[in-house]
Amino acid sequence: MKHPVRWMLAVALWLAVLPAGAAEVKPRRPGPTRNVAIVLYEGVELLDFAGPGEVFAAAGDQAMVGDAPAFRVYTVAKSKAPLTSQGFLKVTPDFSPEDAPPPDILVIPGGNTGVVLEDAAFSGWLARTAEQAEVALTVCTGALVLGKAGQLDGLDVTTFNNLIDSLQRMAPKARVHRGRRLIDSGRIVTTAGVSAGIDGSLHVVARLLGLRVAQKTARYMEYRWTPEPHLVDDYRLLNPSLDARGRAHQQAELLTEDEDWPAAAKAWRELLSADAKDARAWYGLGQVLLAAKDWDGAIAASLRAAEDSRYRVNALYRVACGYSLKADATRALEFLGKSIDAGLRGTWPLRDPDLAHVREDPRFQKLAARLR
Repeated sequence: MKHPVRWMLAVALWLAVLPAGAAEVKPRRPGPTRNVAIVLYEGVELLDFAGPGEVFAAAGDQAMVGDAPAFRVYTVAKSKAPLTSQGFLKVTPDFSPEDAPPPDILVIPGGNTGVVLEDAAFSGWLARTAEQAEVALTVCTGALVLGKAGQLDGLDVTTFNNLIDSLQRMAPKARVHRGRRLIDSGRIVTTAGVSAGIDGSLHVVARLLGLRVAQKTARYMEYRWTPEPHLVDDYRLLNPSLDARGRAHQQAELLTEDEDWPAAAKAWRELLSADAKDARAWYGLGQVLLAAKDWDGAIAASLRAAEDSRYRVNALYRVACGYSLKADATRALEFLGKSIDAGLRGTWPLRDPDLAHVREDPRFQKLAARLR
C-alpha cells in the first residue's frame, strides 16, 4: 500500500478540541446538502467571493451522496438588483434577505465593506444569520461586519493585513492576530485577505467533509493547498457526514487510488455483498478489475454499472476497453458505439492504449469521427 498513514487516520476516531473561548458550534440541519450563502454587496472583492464559491461548488460535486451535492451554493445581497464587483464585473444576486434559504455556511467576503456597515438592516440580518449558521466564514474585511456586531468578542481572529488595527479598534474584546492565514474559532472562521478565502474554504470543507474531499477539491482546482499544521491533525480523513456505508465507499476509493488492486477489489465486493444493486460499487469494481487485467471480470462488473444512467457512458466505454484488451474487436467496437450513443464525447479515446487493438480497424475510424 502506498499511503499506510491514510488507513491509520481512517480507522482513528477523535473529537476535535476547540480553542479556549471558541464560538459555540451550531448543529447542522438534516439532509446530505448544506446551504452555502455567499454575501454580495456593491464593491465586493472579486476573489473574496469567487474563491470560496469555487471551493464549495467543486467540493459539493466531489462529495455527492447519490444525486445530492454536499453543498448548494447561492448568493445573497440586500436586494436582487445587479451590483458591481472590482469595478468591472456585474453580478445579479440570487436572493435577498426576504427569500434567502437559511444557510448552514455563511460567507462574508471583503471589499467595500463600509456599505454593509452603514446599512443597519442588512448588517443586522447578516449578524443574526451568522449566529444561527453552522459556520460563518469571513474573508478579508468581512470580519469587520461580525466585529461590529460583537460576535468576535473573546475570540482569536484575523483579517486583511492592512486592517488589523481597524478590526482591533472595532472589536476591542477580540484577540486580533497578524500574520495568520486563517483562524478557526469554532462557529466563526476568519481569514486574511483575498486569496486566503480559498484556504479558509478548503479548511471548512476538510472540517465538515474530511481531508480527502478537501484534497480532491484542491486538485480539481489545481490549487496548491497547504493545510495549517496545527489544524490538519484535527481533520478526519473520511467524510464524517457520511454513514458507515458511505465511509466504506471512501475506503474502497482510497485503495483504488493507491492501486492496491486485490484489497480494492475485496472492498468493492464487500459493498456489493451487502447491496447487489450498488451501481457505484459495480463501477469501482470494474475499474479495479480492468487495471488488474481481469478482463472478463471487468466487463461483467461494468455491464452491471451501466444499468445506472449515472455511470452508463463510462461503464460502456470500459466494456469496450475490456473486449479490446481481449482482442475481440467486434464486441469492443459494438460497446464503443453504445458508449458514444449514450453520450461519450472528446478525442481522448483516440489515444487510449486500451483501444490499441482496434485503432486500425476501419470501423473504429467511423466511430472516431463521431467523437470529434
